[in-house]
Amino acid sequence: MNTQEYIESGILEVYAAGGLNDAERLDVDRRAAQDPEVKAALENAHLAMEAYALYHAQTPPAYLQDRILQQIHKLGHDVSMSGSVPHQEINLLHEPSQQSSTNEPEAKVISMEEAFFNARKKSTADRMRVAAILLLLISAATNFYLYFQWKDSEKELTIAQQSVKQYAYETSQLEYRTDRTENFLAVLRDPETKPVSLKGTPQHAKAAARVFWNQATKEVFLDPASLPQAPSDKQYQLWALVDGKPVDAGVVASSSDALLRMKTIEKAQAFAVTLEPKGGSVNPTMEAMYVMGAI
Repeated sequence: MNTQEYIESGILEVYAAGGLNDAERLDVDRRAAQDPEVKAALENAHLAMEAYALYHAQTPPAYLQDRILQQIHKLGHDVSMSGSVPHQEINLLHEPSQQSSTNEPEAKVISMEEAFFNARKKSTADRMRVAAILLLLISAATNFYLYFQWKDSEKELTIAQQSVKQYAYETSQLEYRTDRTENFLAVLRDPETKPVSLKGTPQHAKAAARVFWNQATKEVFLDPASLPQAPSDKQYQLWALVDGKPVDAGVVASSSDALLRMKTIEKAQAFAVTLEPKGGSVNPTMEAMYVMGAI
């Protein structure tokens, strides 16, 4: 939501009227501190509320309360004596004689009917002003509520989009693994594929691995599942023994339960796996040989 939309949402008027909770007030304060336009609009909302309060903050004269009570008491006495309300004039504005001054103008005397009409007229105007303020606050609160509903819907949409992406990724990974498994099964079922068991050396008796070498296509696959976890700075490397010389058949990127496609080997008499530095070695480290198997 941009600055103009935020100002027009009504949240600043609700803030000035004291209708927000602590968390919402902190959010408005943060927005006002960051955005000069929001700060100015918030100040205007405060000024509008203060102006309205000052306009209606009228303090009546001290004598008026006593004067009204006297008139009401007198009127009640007359009613009790005659049974009807006499038509009389009530001086609501004239102060007692002891508070009069020669510099003050003579107070206006009004009838009860005129006083009642003026009071009712003023009360109606006050009700209209209060109703207008209430409508403004209701409108601001409604806009505020709709704004947060929109934010919640936007968050839910983002979560749904992320879920769809995650599902698509997992589906593609599953399809990839399925295709690879089918290819490996085809290799293993090929009569030209020869399995070679690699057994652990005396230093690593529990280690084991299997090589599948297709003598027709010369493809080589390694199953490293029974090899120990390699250190972070090293990795396993497969070697083929060709005419008594070791030939690099590729490095193992990481321990895996799946078959790994290695380099093609034209001919071989045996296979072995050694633990080498990251990236592999030109020649095998014989003291670091883990498994070996003859064809």
